[in-house]
Amino acid sequence: MNIIFQKFIKDPLNIGAITPSSRQSAKKIAEIINSTKTKNVIEIGGGTGVLSEYIQNKDLTIVERDQELCEILKQKYKKNQIIKSCGIEYLKSIKNNYGLLISIPLMKTNIKSELTNIINQHIEKKQIDWFIILGYRYLNQFQNIQFKNKKRHIIFNNIPPAFIWQYF
Repeated sequence: MNIIFQKFIKDPLNIGAITPSSRQSAKKIAEIINSTKTKNVIEIGGGTGVLSEYIQNKDLTIVERDQELCEILKQKYKKNQIIKSCGIEYLKSIKNNYGLLISIPLMKTNIKSELTNIINQHIEKKQIDWFIILGYRYLNQFQNIQFKNKKRHIIFNNIPPAFIWQYF
């Protein structure tokens, strides 16, 4: 049994995913990110690092709050910065320009609201170039984000099917 599913069974309200993302989802997200000019990329909810694997030529910071998953990421991605922290708290401290990937498909409403506020503040300050979220929802769960453009990508070869929302 994979570690994400084990953690989901033990504590479904705090793990944020049912299973690791599929390689197809990871490759699609990396294709989007790798095509941007943004050098600094922050991934919140790194899990086991499936999405991180295909991101190339970027300064990637992976933020994960689970200690065991953080240790896995540190072993797997020695060249990247791995931060054990709450993603919201980490984003509050960011001062430089960045792109944001969030891979927390199951997110509580209050967390989503707080993330929206922080991202919108960073949009106003022109700190954030784009935002991508991997989720399980067909409908736009971040409709109050102030980016002018958005795209939805659907990956059926994921359990459950994944919806990648891209805001820019």
